[in-house]
Amino acid sequence: MNKILVLEDEPMLADMMSSYLESFGYEITLSDNYDEALSFAYENHFDLLIFDVKIIGGNGFDLLDELRNSGVKTPCIFTTSLNGINDVTKGFKAGCDDYIKKPFELAELLLRVENILKRNFCQNSQDIVINEHLKFDILQKRLLKDDKPVLLSKKESKLLALFLQNKNRILSREEIYSQIWDYDELPSELSLRVYVRNLRKIVGEDRIISHSKLGYEYA
Repeated sequence: MNKILVLEDEPMLADMMSSYLESFGYEITLSDNYDEALSFAYENHFDLLIFDVKIIGGNGFDLLDELRNSGVKTPCIFTTSLNGINDVTKGFKAGCDDYIKKPFELAELLLRVENILKRNFCQNSQDIVINEHLKFDILQKRLLKDDKPVLLSKKESKLLALFLQNKNRILSREEIYSQIWDYDELPSELSLRVYVRNLRKIVGEDRIISHSKLGYEYA
């Protein structure tokens, strides 16, 4: 079931959008203000965001811009009465995928939702299942547990992606260093051990095997 975060501060419209989309099988989370929507987007995994622009505590443009800058790539539709070309341009520059002008028909909204989710599925259907609770979004370098994000450092995410893409192959420390550390950084064996230990706690102690003098293997 696709999960959608709807940010709309007009209660009647929010209820109409929620009920209509739920009738087509979507799971809807409603919010009516900037801060709450920001928290929802950070703490949960959504397949789509639908943001009004004029909202309590800020505006949808700034909210999406903040999410994009923090690495959230979930597709977004703006709904707004601001329909000048400058507003449309600002919306797309903030990182939206579609822009629907108010007032709109709910059937039109549904068509746009279906189109974006279909397109996004084709682009992002590269989740790697680790176990019944864990999966890794290989494109966004994001680990999900029961569809909720698991906090990893940037290097831990890159290391897990490297392991998953090279299952049952021993990766030398030198290969790992070249893939995980930037060219201007000094690789650290101690740091690598810490990253491996942290990942083992999440994916299972027996999944990442240490081969003396050779490297590590994800099995």
